Amino acid sequence: MRSLAIALLCAAGLLNAQPKRILYLTHSAGFRHDSIEVSKRILIELAEKSGKFEMVSTEDLSTISESSLRQFDGVMFFTSGELALSAEQKAALLGFVRTGKGFAAVHSATDTLYTWPEYGEMIGGYFDGHPWVHEVSIDIEDPANPLVKHLAPSFRITDEIYQFRAFSRERVRVLMTLDTGTVDLRAPGVNRTDDDFALAWIRPYGNGRVFYTALGHFDGTWLDARFQMMLSNALLWITGQTEAEAAPRRSSPTIQTLSSLPPGVDDNLAPGSLFTISGSGLTTGSSLTATALLSTKLAGTSVRINGRPAPLFEVSPERLVAQAPFDLAPPGEVVVIAGNVERSTSKPVSISPAVPRILAVAGGRSNGFVAIYATGLGILSSEWQAGTAAPVERLLRTAVEPAVRIAGVSARVLFSGLAPGLIGVYQINAEWPAQTPAGEAEVVLEAEGRIANSVVVD
Repeated sequence: MRSLAIALLCAAGLLNAQPKRILYLTHSAGFRHDSIEVSKRILIELAEKSGKFEMVSTEDLSTISESSLRQFDGVMFFTSGELALSAEQKAALLGFVRTGKGFAAVHSATDTLYTWPEYGEMIGGYFDGHPWVHEVSIDIEDPANPLVKHLAPSFRITDEIYQFRAFSRERVRVLMTLDTGTVDLRAPGVNRTDDDFALAWIRPYGNGRVFYTALGHFDGTWLDARFQMMLSNALLWITGQTEAEAAPRRSSPTIQTLSSLPPGVDDNLAPGSLFTISGSGLTTGSSLTATALLSTKLAGTSVRINGRPAPLFEVSPERLVAQAPFDLAPPGEVVVIAGNVERSTSKPVSISPAVPRILAVAGGRSNGFVAIYATGLGILSSEWQAGTAAPVERLLRTAVEPAVRIAGVSARVLFSGLAPGLIGVYQINAEWPAQTPAGEAEVVLEAEGRIANSVVVD
């Protein structure tokens, strides 16, 4: 009896180990994409590499039937136009997904079946033109999601970029969106007015799972290892072999406090200042820290000061860290936009020429000089873009030289500007005055009539 039980358990294990079968429909009733042939090869290669799913490619619409779909665990569309599906076939596809199976779709699968509203509701939207065909940057709005985690915080790709109608964040969980800073929003054919250009999403549908990405027009997209990994992850997810949160997410961002970083005695900002915002709902739920290059959007959240985007260091639902533009001018007004569309009420902020804050001091009496690392020293003598590291090949100096006092004695400033290689951090090099008394000495930094927090050094 024990041997029989072991045999049954082993048989069950072997059964569970069988790859899930996915029907890949590439029927084109409208425009036919050249990349379809490449996509078939790539998907077969991904299936062989994974060993967890099997792709069955077809152009035959008769495979969409209740009896045929019993052989599959998922369906994937790369289609176009009004597919000649009967009412029974349509019901079979919807029932297939609702009862716990999976549906994946790429690119022109939203340019399909416009006269079947239930299909548009299931997939999440309909194609509404492609205003841009060039390299763009794409932001990962759900960076913890296993389908797109490898792409966070953003990536660049050349493709045909779609926009959508009949699309609602109330129905889908957006995974990635277009960085609108990399396109011309005044280009012919731009129909959306909310700057919300989602490019991949997932959603529950009944007991089933739906994935869609707008990418895939060119062969190069299918040959891109990053895109391939997203598709492989998505196919594992729609067939229930991996888990990912799919519930739609919305947020109502609220700003509670805003202060320079590190915190000071007021909420003033200076051009180029690092600052923090605390509140609630500042993202749709994700937290993310920027890599070496800052972005004006992280996890679907952006900050605008006087309408200008502010580069972001990190975001979470309760806290944001950002840098003010170097050309910031009064009056100041800050807004947080979460989930690409949900705006906070604006928060007024005072703008000052400088709001100095000392971060650290290196050197001392024995060295004959001090290097003060600070924030909030204001504008530069030459133009520089916030969010980018200061160059090492040339020095960027402050427009106005700050004053340094050590133990109450004025120190000669040798350099005042951005610290090479750092973002938003200033460096002030000053000589140690010969006449200072022995022992610890207080280092004081003053800029534009404002005095920073003091630091004591030897």
